[in-house]
Order: sequence, then C-alpha cells, then structure tokens
Amino acid sequence: MRGPGFTLVQRHQQSCRLPLSRVNATNDRRGTRMSHPFTIAASSSGIARMFAVALVFVAGLAGNNIKASAVEMSPAAKAVVDYDKAFTTPAKKYRIAYLTECVDNPYCLARLEGLKAAAKKYGFDFKIFDANFSPATQAKVVENAVTEGFEGYLFGPAAAQPGCGLYNRLLKPTGKPVVSIDIAMCGDPDYTPGLAATLTMQGPYHFDNMLDNAFASCKGNCEVAAVGGFVGSDLFTYWENAIKKAAAKYPNVKVVVDEPANFDPRIALKKIQDALLAHPHINIVISSWDDMSRGVEQAVVAAGKVPGKDVSIFSGGATKVGVEKVKSGKWASTMAYLPYQEAYYGAAALMMALDGKPINAYIDEELLPEIVNSTGTGFISKANADKYKPVY
Repeated sequence: MRGPGFTLVQRHQQSCRLPLSRVNATNDRRGTRMSHPFTIAASSSGIARMFAVALVFVAGLAGNNIKASAVEMSPAAKAVVDYDKAFTTPAKKYRIAYLTECVDNPYCLARLEGLKAAAKKYGFDFKIFDANFSPATQAKVVENAVTEGFEGYLFGPAAAQPGCGLYNRLLKPTGKPVVSIDIAMCGDPDYTPGLAATLTMQGPYHFDNMLDNAFASCKGNCEVAAVGGFVGSDLFTYWENAIKKAAAKYPNVKVVVDEPANFDPRIALKKIQDALLAHPHINIVISSWDDMSRGVEQAVVAAGKVPGKDVSIFSGGATKVGVEKVKSGKWASTMAYLPYQEAYYGAAALMMALDGKPINAYIDEELLPEIVNSTGTGFISKANADKYKPVY
C-alpha cells in the first residue's frame, strides 16, 4: 500500500498502545513510539481503527462519502481531552512562559486566544516572549524567560534546528515541563524525546496529504501554479517537498509556476496574475494559506476566468473566510489548521505535566475532537463544510 493513506495508518498506529499510567516515548524510524511496562497491545479492534483512519483520508479524496465517525482520537489526544473535560478547580496558580514565534497575524492571534481560554480555565498566568519569526530574537527572549524562572514553557520554535538548540541548551536544563507547538524540531518527524508533548498541524505529513489531495483531483492533464510562505522557513521547505512528491506521483500534472508569497494576499495576487499571463492554461492553483488564496481568487477573476469552474483553488487554513469560499464553490477545498486548539490543548498538556501526568508524546491535531467529531478529515470540501465550525 502506498501514498498518503498508508502514512495516516502509520501515524495512528504509532499511538495504538494505550498506557495504563504515565506514557513514555522513544524514537524509532517513524518518530514516536509510546511505551510503558504496562500497556494494552494493539488488538484486532485497534487494527480496525487504523484502517478506519485510512478510510477517512480516502473519504477526503472521494467527496467525504464515508462517515466522520470512522476515525477516532489517538490515545495521546484522548488523554489531554479527557483531562480537560474532567478538570474543575486548579490546585495551584502556575506561571508559564509563552515562547512564541509570532503574535501579530491571524493564525498567531487565534493561537493566543486559545491560550487565553486555557489560562482562564486552568487559572495560570502567562507571559509572552515574542520572537517575531526571528531565531536570533528567540534566542534572546528564551534566555530572558529562563532567567525569570517559570514553572512551565509553551514553546513555538521560530525555526526547527535553532529551536532544538534552545530546547537542549536552555529549556531542558531547567527541569521544567516544555510543550512544543507548530513545528517539529531536532530532526524528529513529530515528537522530540524529553518534551511533555508536541502538537502540530502543519508538518510534512499534512502538506504531503494536502498536495496529494489537490493533484489527485486532476482529470486528464493539468497545469498547476503554487504559492507558499517565506523562503527558507521550515514550513516553506515542507511545502516545496510536498509539491515535488505530488508532481512525481502524478505525471499528468505539470507544475508551471511555484513561487513564495509570504502569506500575503497582495503578493499572491501579483504572482498568480503573472502566472496566468504566462500560462493561460493553468487550471489548478494551490496555496498554503487562506489569506493568500483570497489574492489567488482575485487574480483568477481578473484573468477573466471563473474560480471553481475554470480554475480549482486548493487552500490551507479552514478559516471562516476559507470555509465560506468552499461552501460557495469558489474554492475546491481548504485544509484545516487549528491554531486555537493547538494552544489550548498545548496548555492543557502542560498542566497535565505540572500535575505529574505528562503524556510525553505527539498529538496530531487532525485527531483532536474538532476534526474527529465533525468532518473526520482535515480536508474541508463543499460536501462536508457545513459540519465544520471554524473559530478564526
């Protein structure tokens, strides 16, 4: 079995051994393997769940005709969700540091709102240390945070490898729990051993599936234009690698334009306008962010073409705007990102660690209840958009 369906089975399989108490993690060739002396081995029902998850991805490609209930939360996700549901009154008021790569764009603002909601529920105080996407700035603010002394750290690395260095050199020696969000680090595909938890929704795996979904939609021969984020960033590298994989897998799809657009709709507008002038037969445009996709749509209209008819637009974010565009038929789909839930459940995982119950594992946000209990897939299409409730 090949393709992204197999990858999704592997992702769920890595957490198929359910711990009876604390879960520890070690590395294997897939990344994280949760282990404990007392575990329940994967049974026939566990194997059935693995294939159910694969079926959910197939549903995303086939118009979401398979019910969302076919997929379940991973054990790590379920542990955090159950802890959150059961939590009532904080036993202690903690101080945590929010070591973030950004606070001033729609994605990062939504994540901040999730952290505020968690702080209200769990009764903790937090202080923001903003890197503004600069690894050098992040090095300075992390040093400041460690000097101030906090009881826990919610860490959004500005870049994977520098973030790994900061974790090993500054954060890990504090002995305080650290939860990482947004991107993986230290060369690990998802979870880095020693962390209390890792939560992501924009890893290589997610972009691979997003691009596979877009390219698989092509009937006959297609020309594709792509716009991504910032050159040199980890997310842009994931995006570019996913494009290369999809292009190799689908020889009937030719990528004629592939440009950075810095998550800016104005830049995306100009890039796609130029692309359509140079390549008037472009019939698929892929964009890694809904804001950029607004610019893409404007460019398509300006070229005298009809979005959703002459040109299919595949996006990422599942923002309120993006979901409405999908409902209207102007965009083919938008892949869900969950910044609000990323911070909220990231903070919940940090509270678990402070409570002596760390999960020490990876949480794929696509297996959180916001996806599992609504569409059952991260791909929001016209067929399932009514089930999905965006929060930003």
